[in-house]
Amino acid sequence: MVNTAGGGIAAPHRFIALDSLRGIAAVFIVFFHMGAFGWIASWPPFTVGWLLVDFFFVLSGFVIAASYGGRLAMGYPRGGFLLVRLGRVYPLHILTVAIFVALEFALFRPLLGEAHPYDELFRGIFLLDAFVTGAGNFYAPVSWAVGVEMVLYGVAALLFGRGRLGVVLAALLAFSSAWALLAGFNEVGFGRLLQRGLLAFPLGVLAFWLHGRLASVSPGRGLLTLAELALVAAFLWALYQPAPTAARIPALALLYAAMVLVFARDGGLVARALHWRPLVWLGQMSFALYMVHLFWIILPNRLLPKLFAATGHADWIARGGKRFGLLSLDPPPAVATLISLGLFAGALGTAWLAWRFVEEPTRHWTRRFAPPRA
Repeated sequence: MVNTAGGGIAAPHRFIALDSLRGIAAVFIVFFHMGAFGWIASWPPFTVGWLLVDFFFVLSGFVIAASYGGRLAMGYPRGGFLLVRLGRVYPLHILTVAIFVALEFALFRPLLGEAHPYDELFRGIFLLDAFVTGAGNFYAPVSWAVGVEMVLYGVAALLFGRGRLGVVLAALLAFSSAWALLAGFNEVGFGRLLQRGLLAFPLGVLAFWLHGRLASVSPGRGLLTLAELALVAAFLWALYQPAPTAARIPALALLYAAMVLVFARDGGLVARALHWRPLVWLGQMSFALYMVHLFWIILPNRLLPKLFAATGHADWIARGGKRFGLLSLDPPPAVATLISLGLFAGALGTAWLAWRFVEEPTRHWTRRFAPPRA
């Protein structure tokens, strides 16, 4: 990331606390997708972990503004920017799709009797789930978020460096998306999924603009620590509220923008604690973890009931054939917790492999074809 406050291009700067927060957000999403299974995944903030995707979008706006806002304004080719961003997200996405296709014909159709429609595969390959009205695609379970990210990169390429016109258009997109979320508007082409990104991303850009303007203000470690603690408390309080709906997303997006703005200073004690190396590593793995973790949830959901039945634990199988998370299983809470931790560890290991052998090599390879910095 680079700090472009004041219009120039400064030396590269990592927002380490934000990297760690991104990793923590990914953990929330992993345990959300497990369902209320075991003691850990049943923790109320984890059960509404889907709300953390909006934190990714806010953070993406901040990071893109930091890394490319000044460069695009100074003539960095917009096609080169889109190529770099496509190389950042698409290779691991398409590999995920390919593995799910292999599983479809090697496991799900012949052995489990499940056949999934090909239109989902088409949407997954071309990232069209960004424009549908709800998440859910067997071949590409998180493709909607990847597709929304690519739309946001396109918006950034169009609007960064356009002066007041760009600001006005971005504000219109954000306000119309907030209105749609509050009003419950959800139609193909401008559905709830896309609205979430079009609201959160500009808020992240605004957070970076404020970060640059406030760079000379030094509130001190004590005040920053109090602000960080207050924001963490507000975040947990918001996740503890019952029955979350899309109408809650605009308020949460504002909260996430405030968190990004404060934690970007890396000045308070909470932010410094986020410099702990395992958390930084988790942040580095966050995108890969987000992309691969559902292998460690969907497959156990279908296969573990058969294993339990074969080993004399039919009473550990939930009734109703539930397909979400691990809710097809109903072992004792202690066993469920151990299973969830084991699957989480497997997802982390797979994420490291995906990061090491797919995400990082393809990211560097793509950068070879992008123009140099302006």
